[in-house]
Amino acid sequence: MFKKLNGATMLAIAALLSACGGGGGGTDGGSANSGGAATASFSIGGTVSGLAAGKQVVLQNNAGDSLTVSANAAFTFAGKLNQNASYAVTVATQPVAQTCTVSNGTGSNVVANISNVAVNCVTDIAGVVATLAGGAWGAVDGTGTAAGFDNPVGIATDGSNVYVSDMFSSTIRKIAISTGAVTTLAGKAYASGSTDGIGVAARFDYPKGLYADGANLYVTSNATVRKIVMATGAVTTLAGKYMTFGNTDGTGSTALFNNPWGITGDGVNLYVTDLGSHTIRKIVIATGEVTTLVGRAGLSGSNDGYGVAALFKEPWGITTDKSSLYVTDSANQTIRKIVLATTEVTTLAGKPGVVGNSNGTGAAASFKSPIGIATDGTNLFVSDSDNHTLRKIVIATGAVSTLAGTAGSLGSSDGSGAAARFYYPFGVATDGSSLYVADRGYHLIRKIR
Repeated sequence: MFKKLNGATMLAIAALLSACGGGGGGTDGGSANSGGAATASFSIGGTVSGLAAGKQVVLQNNAGDSLTVSANAAFTFAGKLNQNASYAVTVATQPVAQTCTVSNGTGSNVVANISNVAVNCVTDIAGVVATLAGGAWGAVDGTGTAAGFDNPVGIATDGSNVYVSDMFSSTIRKIAISTGAVTTLAGKAYASGSTDGIGVAARFDYPKGLYADGANLYVTSNATVRKIVMATGAVTTLAGKYMTFGNTDGTGSTALFNNPWGITGDGVNLYVTDLGSHTIRKIVIATGEVTTLVGRAGLSGSNDGYGVAALFKEPWGITTDKSSLYVTDSANQTIRKIVLATTEVTTLAGKPGVVGNSNGTGAAASFKSPIGIATDGTNLFVSDSDNHTLRKIVIATGAVSTLAGTAGSLGSSDGSGAAARFYYPFGVATDGSSLYVADRGYHLIRKIR
């Protein structure tokens, strides 16, 4: 016979069964389904970089889960997603005077924790113009306005110094950003040629485009591309042949250029606007091998397309965000984009053959001889030379605005926005927080913040 259990005993047995999982379904941190199996859940996160001290950015996941980040560090949203769910990380509130963008921010079918969302913040450039150096005419070393230039056209920066290709003096100049002190890094004033050597022993013939990779400068000069070691001023010829013009692909001196001008790089390759050939050339830095990336030598036009199907008309300036190239297609009055992975060319802003100074988006904007170009990864900055202005283009939308200067009003006045004046601005470079402009007409180097 069974012994009858009292009420207290029955309650104790029920509690024991519950603790052991009996009597119903359980979870492992997710939500239970009808069969009792737990649904896994995963976190969404990544890193923030470039956020200025004292600033904060508000992020959202799927337009709901909000997170305020106040330092450059890893972040993780508090809310978790069930297995196979989707996520979409966006910037809900930008930091003051900065713009943050998200990469790797979307995904679906989540089956693990996500930690590779990247939020990059850059300081907005407000358009306040000051003169960093120049005022005297000629290849005069000195500080600030005591220094002189003769048609500065190309410009680059390593964050501490600005480097200038002083075209008519055939020299490469160096400016300390903190003091405005100008010295001559390589070349001898008004002694042109193509001699390799160190410092004053080297010779250039109308140096033009300039690109800095942190250790070296690369310069387009005559029909060649030269390399300068920043620390020593040692100059060598990487590709091309002095006074020998053409469009031949090849290695080193067997490659030919026809008025190479703009130059940029991604750490492995250099990209050069071969203005006279209407093409964009690629140079492998390690070997000096030159190939034609896009465009067709000797044939000008404005066609979008891939590789040789795309056409340019006097492409001048060039910059890169490492995934795409951006080119000032000067005679077409447009800004073009080249996707490096596919060689696809599209027109980002401006309309072929339409000259003007209109702000607007895409084809609604107009330019007048756009020359220099630089990027902070979010925006493009263009010297609209014949308008005597600096323009800004939002890469994601193609929206064009005037950052500084007034179209048709030339001069050398420092000031903010439309109150500032330029006289044929050429090369443009950025260190992420400021722009540097080779203002050719009055032989000045300007700084914009």
